[in-house]
Amino acid sequence: MTNKLQTVTQDPSLRLGPVQDNEAINEEASRRKAYDLPALLASIVEDSDDAIISSTLDGIITSWNNGAERIFGYTAAEMVGKPTSVLGSRNAEDDPAMIVAKISRGQRVEHYETLRRHKDGSDIIVSLTVSPIRNSEGEIIGASKIARDITSTRQAEQALRNTDKLALAGRMAASIAHEINNPLEAITNLVYLLQQESISEKGREYLDLAQRELIRVSHIASQTLGFFRGSPGPTSCQLAEIADSAISLHTGRLTVSSIAVKTEYLPVAPLLCQQGELRQVLANLVSNALDSMPSKGRLLLRVRPATDLLSGIPGVRLTVADTGSGMTARTLRLIFEPFYTTKGSTGTGLGLWVTRQIISRHRGRIAVSSSQNPAHHGTVFSVFFPYLDPASFATLPVSTPQPTPIQIAGSTSREDESRHTPAEPGQPSTAYNAA
Repeated sequence: MTNKLQTVTQDPSLRLGPVQDNEAINEEASRRKAYDLPALLASIVEDSDDAIISSTLDGIITSWNNGAERIFGYTAAEMVGKPTSVLGSRNAEDDPAMIVAKISRGQRVEHYETLRRHKDGSDIIVSLTVSPIRNSEGEIIGASKIARDITSTRQAEQALRNTDKLALAGRMAASIAHEINNPLEAITNLVYLLQQESISEKGREYLDLAQRELIRVSHIASQTLGFFRGSPGPTSCQLAEIADSAISLHTGRLTVSSIAVKTEYLPVAPLLCQQGELRQVLANLVSNALDSMPSKGRLLLRVRPATDLLSGIPGVRLTVADTGSGMTARTLRLIFEPFYTTKGSTGTGLGLWVTRQIISRHRGRIAVSSSQNPAHHGTVFSVFFPYLDPASFATLPVSTPQPTPIQIAGSTSREDESRHTPAEPGQPSTAYNAA
């Protein structure tokens, strides 16, 4: 009996208890290995869409995840060991010293919005959270930063606000234009009656100047009402004639400011266009050129046949060049944005935005080059209008494509060679030669 029992208990197939215990242990070990906490956390950090960065209290970066590479453009190899100040923006308003002080006290800096610098030099808007990092003994040894790129969200919100502003501005402009028409007509009649009186030659010159300015104001009011009511339809026009009319609208300013005007019109075929809209384009570009030259200077308007370098479509190129003060790199980035202005309370920030809209509606392109170099300063706008037939004009897009990338001061344009204008208006201008 004893031998039989021993034989049975020694049979491996009958020892169920110990085999089951070993399998459970192995399964638990495999599960623990699969869900190893440090490895799991590392995977979560690496795969996060947000930038997760750790640094020492001195601001030296110690870790950099894939989200940080996507948002800021730098790889981990480029950033680990570098100071966090590499990401600092000159336009940011946060206080790094205050943040370090809070982290050193063991406090968190909860979600706040600020600016950081991308690898390409542009500013991005981020929502940032900063938390202290502790070692196994509880000592604070660094900081953890989680940054989320919210640039597109804030830009979309700003676009909606701008749309509301533009709609309100359009209604107000149309209302004002309508209200000033009657007093304008009365003043024009009074000036005409004064011209019939016996007055000095100098007085007659002043009256002629006043009449031209009244015609200009009346024209602007009519244009404003025309924009609000809609354009009657495309017509064939000569761009050179529109350029001359834009200059005539500013005769008074040109005379008072002693600005020399040069026009170079090569023979070109007529354009199919909205004449009122193109007049607005010329008026805006000439007005901005004059604003940059408060006293003396040179203004060039050039019209010539051209071919679009991107599409190969033939058309007409308009150039407006001045010897003004030039624009900063920041202004060049923002000049086509609605409500951006460098003219303080006297500017609306809508002139170049409207100009870009009109040019895009005509399937054209606009580029700008500017310099503030004391020896060679000035700005050149280059506009290309393609020849359109009535069928294609009827299908012009309502949306506005992005304009040709504008260039920082002193660089070359995609459509024209670099243009710089001399400080002394009396000398020949290289801007006039290259435009």
